[in-house]
Amino acid sequence: MWQRAALVGYEGIFPPDVPAPRPEVLVERSRQAIAAQGYNALVLVACHTGPEGQVVGTIAAVPDPDETSRAQLLRLYVDPGHWGRGIGRRLHDSALRHLQGAGYRVVVLWVLERNLRARAMYERWGWRATPARQCDYPGVTEICYLLML
Repeated sequence: MWQRAALVGYEGIFPPDVPAPRPEVLVERSRQAIAAQGYNALVLVACHTGPEGQVVGTIAAVPDPDETSRAQLLRLYVDPGHWGRGIGRRLHDSALRHLQGAGYRVVVLWVLERNLRARAMYERWGWRATPARQCDYPGVTEICYLLML
């Protein structure tokens, strides 16, 4: 699911010579991230209601490692075949309710600058871009978004 979402959502953003993310690497990174989370962390997984219970979406809500007074949303991914059905919004809102219940009033997330679809979605949901930028991969910039709870 993560690979499909990344390949569709990030199409045209990374240079063509960048190798596609391998499913086993994505699964291991997510497993490690889940295992490393501590107090007030939440990972939600949305599954299809069919007999196989296929994963169709994920999100993580964690304390921000850079600023302990705020929280951070990570890894909101929805399988492209399920886009437009409200799955991402339900995951997002559930994660925010958890963070608010844990006492957080400020939440941040990072979005690829050229991921216009995701940026428009977050802005519709009340998030605002900040001046903060980071670049973990040459030529690919991320923008920090902020939401007050």
